[in-house]
Amino acid sequence: MGGGTPPQWLVDFLAAVGLDDIAAGVVAIVGGVVAVWLFTKRVWPVVRAIPAAVVTFARGVVTTAQVLESVKDLPAFIERTDARIGEIHHEVHFNNGSSVKDAAIRTERAVGELTATAQRLEEGVAGLYKRVDELAEVDDRLWATVDPEDEEADG
Repeated sequence: MGGGTPPQWLVDFLAAVGLDDIAAGVVAIVGGVVAVWLFTKRVWPVVRAIPAAVVTFARGVVTTAQVLESVKDLPAFIERTDARIGEIHHEVHFNNGSSVKDAAIRTERAVGELTATAQRLEEGVAGLYKRVDELAEVDDRLWATVDPEDEEADG
């Protein structure tokens, strides 16, 4: 390993390699570098994004399963709700006396009649008070005409 002659294997190798082989080697090396560069710029971001896409897909599947689970009881809920709405409809519309609406109408009429009766009674009582006041005035006038000494003689 002095400085002079190259090893025999290198001499044999270089003698066996032609210009075509060297060009093919250079093309292979450049192609490999370009392939690695393209892989890191174009393919690697896609490969890195695959786990996130899988997670997103899995979340979508779970969400869909949850929606399907919550919707499975929807027909029974709709049936119960329709029945209840029918009951409510029956009670708030006229049906010859048995509905809540019919009862409310009867109650309103009765309250109206009671209000009218109460008003007539108030007017009558007010008239009685007026009449009592008038009678009290007459009584006072009558007592004013009586001589107190005659009263003592009667007493």
